[in-house]
Amino acid sequence: MYLSSAASEAVASALHKIASRSLTSSSAATSQKKQHIIILGGGIAGLSTARYLLGHTQQHRNVNITLIDRNVVDNNNNTQPSSTYEEQQTEYPHFSTPSRRNGNVLCPSLTIPWTTRSLFNEAIKPAIKSVFAFNNNQADDRPAITFDWKSLMSDRSMYSFATHYLLQKTIYKPPKQHQCNKSILEYNMECLDDPCDALVQSIDYGRFAQGTQLVDGKMVEGDSSGDVGLFCRGLLRGLQCEFDDRFVVRSEESVDSLVLTEDHGNNDNGQQHQDSLSAVVTVDRNGIKSTIHADQFVIALGNESRPLCNKIQVPCPIYPVKGHLVTISSSVDCIYNITLPNGIGYAAPMDHKVNGRRLYRLSGFVDFTPNKEPDQHRIDALVNAAKIHLDDVEVIDASACHRPFSADDRPIIGPAAKFGNVYLCTGFGSRGWSVGLGSGSLLASLILGLPCNVDPEPYLPRRFGARYF
Repeated sequence: MYLSSAASEAVASALHKIASRSLTSSSAATSQKKQHIIILGGGIAGLSTARYLLGHTQQHRNVNITLIDRNVVDNNNNTQPSSTYEEQQTEYPHFSTPSRRNGNVLCPSLTIPWTTRSLFNEAIKPAIKSVFAFNNNQADDRPAITFDWKSLMSDRSMYSFATHYLLQKTIYKPPKQHQCNKSILEYNMECLDDPCDALVQSIDYGRFAQGTQLVDGKMVEGDSSGDVGLFCRGLLRGLQCEFDDRFVVRSEESVDSLVLTEDHGNNDNGQQHQDSLSAVVTVDRNGIKSTIHADQFVIALGNESRPLCNKIQVPCPIYPVKGHLVTISSSVDCIYNITLPNGIGYAAPMDHKVNGRRLYRLSGFVDFTPNKEPDQHRIDALVNAAKIHLDDVEVIDASACHRPFSADDRPIIGPAAKFGNVYLCTGFGSRGWSVGLGSGSLLASLILGLPCNVDPEPYLPRRFGARYF
């Protein structure tokens, strides 16, 4: 059989794409030099980065990883980790951690960052309305975006975040910003559906929805839904089983301090050496400290990434933005995500039923406030919005969590400024589940010096320059 030149090029391109994503190939990954890499953070970002670092070096086994997170669920002592919604609720409470519990939406269609939207409508107008919002007892009348000015006025990190936001919106914005998020969102779905990745394909995370219904009733294909908590636990279990001798999890430990190695001399090429980290000091729940040395370090701590970066004066302009989650059941058996009225959030169907009723995860709202408690007004607003589409709604549970938004609403992925061996993988905002696996793959390629399947430039931390506020 003969192929036309166009068809031959298409086949060659597809084969090249598969080969470049292969988890056992590559130049830098086949280096015989042993490396120890510490990953700080056991959520979707940290686990995904570990998956690809270990996978790319599987043949030569030249990378060992230590993952540190005080909240990670260590499956070493649990041969059958939770795999259903009921088990999640009873065994592992995770109401405030985004990578343990989120809105369930897998939406590559969520491409538009807030830096491309109207400054007046997206920031100034909600800011003015927020002066009165926290005294408003009408659930449906509160703006979708609120600012708790009483708390924010004394928060220095908010001023830094706002400054970077304005700089990215007015001066440093890249062309076609929506395309930046589109590429990593679409690549994330490719990673989730990669037939060459047996480990990821073995994880049952409740993939269910087939598309998203927009406010105007139109359908968007390619979107889906799934449980990020189940995925993270399944990925952790798979990494421990497949890479047991090269993958160590230190759970229930948090970072106490970072040990710096300063070298201001020049290398053999006459270039000035960069500063580097040499170790991480952790502390467990009993107050016992440990010093762990490594060659490379990945900061993937979500909301906690910024305070840690502040200690070494690395720009990481992310801010914890509060969102609300509500799990409901309904007699309506919908197979697609629903965009709630006025775009306040989503209703994502879950691959789970209770007494014959479909479960849905409602998510929405953007509240700049340090308050961690669920707001009943927000919960009522989400439920009322869902009732427009779903009959016979019953509330099962409700919670709130703070999501790590970057100043330009794009992930922060790549080497940190000033340091030659520190990398960031954070700032996913409300798209964590929709970009997490792809972001981990991209960062692993950058660390190992492999060809990237996505242009990394829009996500590199250096877009914030050396500006440290």
